[in-house]
Amino acid sequence: MDNEEKALNEIKSLSTNNDVVVDFSGGKYSLVVLHMVSRIQKEVKAIYIDTTQALPECNEYVKDLCNDWGVNLTIVKRRDADFWSLVKRWGFPHVRFRWCMREVKTVPLKLFNEHSGGDFLHLTGTNIGKSSVRGRVYGIRGNHYFNRNIGAYVFHPILSWDEQMANEYIEKHDILVNPCYSTYGQGGNCYYCPFVKSKEYYLKLSKIHPELFSNIVAAEKGMRNKGAAIYLGNGKLLHISKLV
Repeated sequence: MDNEEKALNEIKSLSTNNDVVVDFSGGKYSLVVLHMVSRIQKEVKAIYIDTTQALPECNEYVKDLCNDWGVNLTIVKRRDADFWSLVKRWGFPHVRFRWCMREVKTVPLKLFNEHSGGDFLHLTGTNIGKSSVRGRVYGIRGNHYFNRNIGAYVFHPILSWDEQMANEYIEKHDILVNPCYSTYGQGGNCYYCPFVKSKEYYLKLSKIHPELFSNIVAAEKGMRNKGAAIYLGNGKLLHISKLV
Protein backbone atom coordinates (compact mmCIF):
# COMPACT_ATOMS: atom_id res chain seq x y z
CA MET A 1 0.00 0.00 0.00
CA ASP A 2 1.51 3.35 -1.01
CA ASN A 3 1.31 6.55 1.03
CA GLU A 4 -1.57 8.02 -0.98
CA GLU A 5 -3.72 4.93 -0.63
CA LYS A 6 -2.91 4.65 3.06
CA ALA A 7 -3.94 8.26 3.72
CA LEU A 8 -7.15 7.87 1.71
CA ASN A 9 -8.11 4.70 3.58
CA GLU A 10 -7.48 6.35 6.95
CA ILE A 11 -9.58 9.37 5.96
CA LYS A 12 -12.39 7.06 4.80
CA SER A 13 -12.28 5.12 8.04
CA LEU A 14 -12.36 8.14 10.33
CA SER A 15 -14.88 10.14 8.28
CA THR A 16 -17.45 7.31 8.35
CA ASN A 17 -18.63 8.14 11.86
CA ASN A 18 -17.35 11.70 12.17
CA ASP A 19 -18.29 15.08 10.75
CA VAL A 20 -14.96 16.21 9.30
CA VAL A 21 -13.64 19.63 8.41
CA VAL A 22 -10.34 20.39 6.66
CA ASP A 23 -8.15 23.11 8.12
CA PHE A 24 -7.15 24.67 4.81
CA SER A 25 -4.43 27.33 4.84
CA GLY A 26 -3.88 27.58 1.10
CA GLY A 27 -0.58 25.70 1.49
CA LYS A 28 0.45 22.60 -0.44
CA TYR A 29 -0.01 20.07 2.34
CA SER A 30 -3.49 21.14 3.38
CA LEU A 31 -4.33 21.34 -0.33
CA VAL A 32 -3.45 17.65 -0.67
CA VAL A 33 -5.70 16.77 2.27
CA LEU A 34 -8.57 18.89 0.93
CA HIS A 35 -8.29 17.16 -2.44
CA MET A 36 -8.27 13.71 -0.81
CA VAL A 37 -11.41 14.51 1.16
CA SER A 38 -13.10 15.82 -2.00
CA ARG A 39 -12.43 12.42 -3.61
CA ILE A 40 -14.20 10.67 -0.76
CA GLN A 41 -17.08 12.95 0.20
CA LYS A 42 -19.67 14.77 -1.88
CA GLU A 43 -20.05 17.54 0.67
CA VAL A 44 -16.72 18.91 1.86
CA LYS A 45 -16.25 21.42 4.67
CA ALA A 46 -13.18 23.55 5.18
CA ILE A 47 -12.00 26.23 7.58
CA TYR A 48 -9.67 29.02 6.56
CA ILE A 49 -8.09 31.02 9.36
CA ASP A 50 -7.74 34.67 8.47
CA THR A 51 -4.50 35.53 10.26
CA THR A 52 -5.16 39.22 9.44
CA GLN A 53 -1.80 39.28 7.67
CA ALA A 54 -2.31 36.90 4.76
CA LEU A 55 -1.27 37.98 1.28
CA PRO A 56 -4.26 39.08 -0.84
CA GLU A 57 -3.29 36.47 -3.43
CA CYS A 58 -3.61 33.73 -0.80
CA ASN A 59 -7.04 34.90 0.34
CA GLU A 60 -8.26 35.04 -3.24
CA TYR A 61 -6.82 31.62 -4.09
CA VAL A 62 -8.49 29.90 -1.14
CA LYS A 63 -11.89 31.41 -1.91
CA ASP A 64 -11.67 30.69 -5.65
CA LEU A 65 -10.47 27.11 -5.22
CA CYS A 66 -13.15 26.24 -2.68
CA ASN A 67 -15.78 27.82 -4.93
CA ASP A 68 -14.54 25.82 -7.94
CA TRP A 69 -14.50 22.57 -5.96
CA GLY A 70 -17.85 23.21 -4.30
CA VAL A 71 -16.30 23.25 -0.83
CA ASN A 72 -18.34 24.71 2.02
CA LEU A 73 -15.78 27.23 3.28
CA THR A 74 -15.90 28.95 6.66
CA ILE A 75 -13.50 31.83 7.31
CA VAL A 76 -12.64 32.48 10.94
CA LYS A 77 -10.59 35.22 12.57
CA ARG A 78 -10.28 37.17 15.77
CA ARG A 79 -12.55 40.17 16.07
CA ASP A 80 -10.94 41.68 19.13
CA ALA A 81 -7.41 42.06 17.72
CA ASP A 82 -5.30 41.76 14.61
CA PHE A 83 -1.73 40.57 14.21
CA TRP A 84 -0.14 44.02 14.30
CA SER A 85 -1.98 45.16 17.41
CA LEU A 86 -0.71 41.99 19.07
CA VAL A 87 2.85 42.74 17.90
CA LYS A 88 2.66 45.98 19.87
CA ARG A 89 1.78 43.95 22.94
CA TRP A 90 4.05 40.93 22.53
CA GLY A 91 6.81 42.07 20.21
CA PHE A 92 7.65 40.17 17.04
CA PRO A 93 7.10 36.40 17.10
CA HIS A 94 10.32 34.46 17.45
CA VAL A 95 11.11 30.95 16.23
CA ARG A 96 11.27 29.98 19.90
CA PHE A 97 8.32 32.11 20.97
CA ARG A 98 5.63 31.64 18.36
CA TRP A 99 2.84 33.43 20.17
CA CYS A 100 1.28 34.10 16.77
CA MET A 101 0.28 30.43 16.44
CA ARG A 102 -1.74 30.68 19.62
CA GLU A 103 -3.17 34.16 19.23
CA VAL A 104 -4.19 34.30 15.55
CA LYS A 105 -4.70 30.60 14.76
CA THR A 106 -5.46 28.55 17.85
CA VAL A 107 -7.78 31.05 19.52
CA PRO A 108 -10.07 31.46 16.47
CA LEU A 109 -10.19 27.66 16.01
CA LYS A 110 -11.10 27.15 19.64
CA LEU A 111 -13.89 29.72 19.41
CA PHE A 112 -15.16 28.04 16.25
CA ASN A 113 -15.30 24.67 17.99
CA GLU A 114 -17.01 26.11 21.04
CA HIS A 115 -19.62 27.72 18.80
CA SER A 116 -20.16 24.53 16.79
CA GLY A 117 -20.20 22.27 19.81
CA GLY A 118 -16.79 20.76 19.12
CA ASP A 119 -18.29 17.99 17.00
CA PHE A 120 -15.89 18.30 14.05
CA LEU A 121 -12.88 16.10 13.44
CA HIS A 122 -10.23 18.48 12.11
CA LEU A 123 -8.12 17.17 9.23
CA THR A 124 -4.88 19.06 8.75
CA GLY A 125 -1.88 19.14 6.46
CA THR A 126 0.51 18.97 9.41
CA ASN A 127 3.65 17.05 8.51
CA ILE A 128 6.94 16.20 10.17
CA GLY A 129 9.05 16.98 7.11
CA LYS A 130 12.66 17.49 8.12
CA SER A 131 11.90 18.76 11.62
CA SER A 132 13.49 16.59 14.29
CA VAL A 133 11.47 18.45 16.93
CA ARG A 134 8.17 17.64 15.23
CA GLY A 135 9.36 14.09 14.78
CA ARG A 136 9.82 13.68 18.53
CA VAL A 137 6.55 15.43 19.41
CA TYR A 138 4.35 13.51 16.99
CA GLY A 139 6.23 10.31 17.70
CA ILE A 140 4.52 10.56 21.10
CA ARG A 141 1.20 12.11 20.04
CA GLY A 142 0.62 10.11 16.89
CA ASN A 143 -1.52 11.50 14.08
CA HIS A 144 -4.95 11.29 15.74
CA TYR A 145 -5.67 12.75 19.19
CA PHE A 146 -7.75 15.23 21.15
CA ASN A 147 -6.25 18.70 20.89
CA ARG A 148 -7.08 20.49 24.13
CA ASN A 149 -5.93 23.82 22.74
CA ILE A 150 -8.74 23.92 20.18
CA GLY A 151 -11.17 21.65 22.01
CA ALA A 152 -11.57 19.06 19.25
CA TYR A 153 -10.09 15.88 17.82
CA VAL A 154 -7.52 16.32 15.07
CA PHE A 155 -6.19 13.95 12.44
CA HIS A 156 -3.01 14.44 10.40
CA PRO A 157 -3.36 12.01 7.45
CA ILE A 158 -0.10 12.99 5.73
CA LEU A 159 2.02 13.48 8.84
CA SER A 160 4.92 11.45 7.42
CA TRP A 161 4.92 13.15 4.01
CA ASP A 162 7.69 15.43 2.77
CA GLU A 163 7.54 18.20 0.18
CA GLN A 164 8.48 15.91 -2.71
CA MET A 165 5.59 13.57 -1.91
CA ALA A 166 3.17 16.49 -1.75
CA ASN A 167 4.46 17.90 -5.05
CA GLU A 168 4.16 14.50 -6.73
CA TYR A 169 0.55 14.14 -5.56
CA ILE A 170 -0.31 17.63 -6.80
CA GLU A 171 1.31 16.98 -10.18
CA LYS A 172 -0.33 13.56 -10.52
CA HIS A 173 -3.80 14.99 -9.97
CA ASP A 174 -3.12 18.24 -11.84
CA ILE A 175 -4.15 20.50 -8.94
CA LEU A 176 -3.89 24.28 -9.11
CA VAL A 177 -1.31 25.46 -6.57
CA ASN A 178 -1.42 28.72 -4.66
CA PRO A 179 0.31 31.33 -6.91
CA CYS A 180 2.14 32.69 -3.87
CA TYR A 181 4.60 29.80 -4.13
CA SER A 182 5.84 30.84 -7.56
CA THR A 183 5.84 34.56 -6.72
CA TYR A 184 7.12 34.57 -3.14
CA GLY A 185 8.41 31.07 -2.49
CA GLN A 186 5.87 30.43 0.27
CA GLY A 187 2.13 29.94 0.75
CA GLY A 188 1.33 33.49 1.81
CA ASN A 189 -0.89 32.72 4.79
CA CYS A 190 1.34 35.10 6.76
CA TYR A 191 3.29 37.72 4.85
CA TYR A 192 5.44 38.29 7.93
CA CYS A 193 6.91 35.14 9.48
CA PRO A 194 9.97 34.68 11.72
CA PHE A 195 10.85 31.57 9.72
CA VAL A 196 11.09 33.52 6.44
CA LYS A 197 14.57 35.00 6.62
CA SER A 198 15.24 35.86 2.98
CA LYS A 199 16.03 39.50 2.19
CA GLU A 200 14.90 38.83 -1.37
CA TYR A 201 11.44 37.85 -0.15
CA TYR A 202 10.94 41.06 1.83
CA LEU A 203 12.29 43.19 -1.00
CA LYS A 204 9.84 41.53 -3.38
CA LEU A 205 7.04 42.14 -0.89
CA SER A 206 8.02 45.81 -0.72
CA LYS A 207 7.61 46.13 -4.48
CA ILE A 208 4.39 44.15 -4.93
CA HIS A 209 2.64 45.17 -1.71
CA PRO A 210 4.35 48.26 -0.30
CA GLU A 211 1.43 48.87 2.05
CA LEU A 212 1.93 45.45 3.67
CA PHE A 213 5.70 45.84 3.80
CA SER A 214 5.22 49.18 5.55
CA ASN A 215 3.38 47.40 8.38
CA ILE A 216 6.54 45.43 9.18
CA VAL A 217 8.73 48.53 8.96
CA ALA A 218 6.43 50.58 11.18
CA ALA A 219 6.27 47.84 13.80
CA GLU A 220 10.04 47.45 13.81
CA LYS A 221 10.63 51.17 14.18
CA GLY A 222 8.06 51.27 16.96
CA MET A 223 9.90 48.74 19.12
CA ARG A 224 11.23 50.37 22.28
CA ASN A 225 14.41 48.33 22.19
CA LYS A 226 14.74 48.79 18.42
CA GLY A 227 14.34 45.06 18.05
CA ALA A 228 14.73 43.59 14.58
CA ALA A 229 11.82 41.89 12.87
CA ILE A 230 13.84 38.78 12.03
CA TYR A 231 16.35 36.83 14.10
CA LEU A 232 18.78 35.06 11.76
CA GLY A 233 20.49 32.99 14.45
CA ASN A 234 23.95 33.17 16.03
CA GLY A 235 23.19 36.66 17.29
CA LYS A 236 22.53 38.06 13.80
CA LEU A 237 19.49 40.23 13.09
CA LEU A 238 17.69 41.31 9.95
CA HIS A 239 16.23 44.81 10.23
CA ILE A 240 13.49 45.05 7.61
CA SER A 241 13.40 48.83 7.99
CA LYS A 242 16.97 49.01 6.69
CA LEU A 243 16.18 47.25 3.43
CA VAL A 244 14.67 50.39 1.91
